[in-house]
Amino acid sequence: MESMKEICSRIELQKEVREIILAMEENRELFQREEEIRKLTEAEHWRKARADLKDAMGADPRGLKILYCMIKAAVISWEKYQEQGIEGKIFDDTMKCFTRFVEEHKASYGVYGFDRDFWTGRQLSLQLFRLGELEYEKVEEENGERYISIHIPSDAVLDPEKIKESLSSAKAFFEKKDPSWDNIPYKCCSWLLSPALKELLGANSRILKFQEMFTVEEVYKDSREFMEWVFKRKDLPLEELPEKTTLQKNMKAHLLSGGWVGEGMGCLKEGH
Repeated sequence: MESMKEICSRIELQKEVREIILAMEENRELFQREEEIRKLTEAEHWRKARADLKDAMGADPRGLKILYCMIKAAVISWEKYQEQGIEGKIFDDTMKCFTRFVEEHKASYGVYGFDRDFWTGRQLSLQLFRLGELEYEKVEEENGERYISIHIPSDAVLDPEKIKESLSSAKAFFEKKDPSWDNIPYKCCSWLLSPALKELLGANSRILKFQEMFTVEEVYKDSREFMEWVFKRKDLPLEELPEKTTLQKNMKAHLLSGGWVGEGMGCLKEGH
């Protein structure tokens, strides 16, 4: 079995955070919650297990206690990857979400922290995988609808060829892992699919080229998810939004003039 130290190394967790996490592991009497940690790796149980762990741990202002629990759960996830014959590179790429989220927290707030525990049970429970530039999540709705949900990590390069390679890898992966997921629709809900972006970006924009791969079926004008991805913070007044990039400048002006961005839900077009 891989150790937590080895997992931290594999996902290239930041040194400062790694030392804190491993110190927690040495002081294990703080976290005698093995059952809940195991359940973080189970699709049907991870949400309740996360809530139970957070209640039991109490104050966790930087989120490093729940991060510790999730890295500990990743040791179990790696065992499941091996049992299912999933290659180590996919595990590493998928679990580097923790490292990415910790870095994003520092970019937003100036200190290393972790505030995405509401999301990462998907990775731990082998429902979401990173395959190349994009992430893919198996979704089964209560009405029986099944589809693969495409997620765009903040470090994804939206080069058309790289996106094509990622999609090809995903289709091969799910067909091999579970043939019942072959020929399932691929959908994406993201600010990148917002129709408003056509007014803010040039015709050669990689974002618009990505958008063109989807048939946008619904638009959610009130969504503010774009704030975190474009401006790194959701809690800033419009007047204080940064203008470090062309997109930030254009979007800030658009918002100040009463415009909206929101997000769109789209289905991947045939042939992609």
